[in-house]
Amino acid sequence: MRVQLTGITKYFGTLAAIDDVSLTIEEGDFFTLLGPSGCGKTTLLRTIAGFYTPEAGEIRFGDRVVNRVPPHRRETGMVFQNYALFPHLTVYDNVAYGLRARKVPRGEISDRVVKILKSVQLEGLEHRLPSQLSGGQ
Repeated sequence: MRVQLTGITKYFGTLAAIDDVSLTIEEGDFFTLLGPSGCGKTTLLRTIAGFYTPEAGEIRFGDRVVNRVPPHRRETGMVFQNYALFPHLTVYDNVAYGLRARKVPRGEISDRVVKILKSVQLEGLEHRLPSQLSGGQ
């Protein structure tokens, strides 16, 4: 699906963290966002994902304007710079979280979580909390 930004601006107080950004990412494109620390890369990504609302501009996924669509309805995902695990949920429940939020059937969730944990060599650790894992796990 095409992602198109037109004139996106996001302020924090009087600071324009992103200012009049326009770009189009076509379906199937490999896109890289590069820049020095503090230039607005994370702010732009968080705005696309719906965690921030731009003061100006338009965000489109395909033909749909998503500026006011909440993050959980945007059909996007984002990997954060820091750990984004829920400390009170088990490994299994952390992996299953997004699938549950999308109302994937329970049996499919189980199959997919087991497959994912096996692929990253975490099978047998699904009942542990994140604090019970080593940094490499």
